[in-house]
Amino acid sequence: MMNRLNRILGIFVLWGMVSCGGDDNYVPKPHAFPKIELPSKVYSTAKISGSPYEFEIPQYARISEDARNRGKHWYNVDFPQLNATLHMTYYPFSNWADYDSMVNDTRSLVNKHLQKAEDIIEDPVEMYNPQLHGVIFHIEGNTASNLNFYVTDSARHFLRGALYFNVQTEPDSIMPVFKFLEKDVQHVLKTLKWK
Repeated sequence: MMNRLNRILGIFVLWGMVSCGGDDNYVPKPHAFPKIELPSKVYSTAKISGSPYEFEIPQYARISEDARNRGKHWYNVDFPQLNATLHMTYYPFSNWADYDSMVNDTRSLVNKHLQKAEDIIEDPVEMYNPQLHGVIFHIEGNTASNLNFYVTDSARHFLRGALYFNVQTEPDSIMPVFKFLEKDVQHVLKTLKWK
């Protein structure tokens, strides 16, 4: 019995030496993340005829009218390569009560993220485009949308936007793509003009 036990132990030792031996220069590999190929930023005016506003989008985006709200000038700017969409909703207004209602609705939609948001930072849109008035909301944390905004001319036009990824995400895994798209949303705001 002892002879058999020694033979089994010897096989395990020999197996361990063979499987672990060989390269004395072994260095464990660090944890890796998938490489993200981000496209070049080249902008042109979005093709939206009859719209009361215009802006530029990157060449890797495509714009389409929201199918459920045809004729209202609601548009989706899709980023298919990055699996994200900027939803834009437009409202004309003629009095301050309507304007106040739209601002309150926008804030209510942003505040729905408070349960999961770590912080909500508000920046005036005028820092991107002095011809516009409004707020861009940077929503930090694991929320459905990390970027919302509203812009207006304070006379008759009101436009709201929200950037969403089309899949459930974790903030740390999408941060490089989010930062990349955030610049595109800022460019939309910089180039937005009322007609």
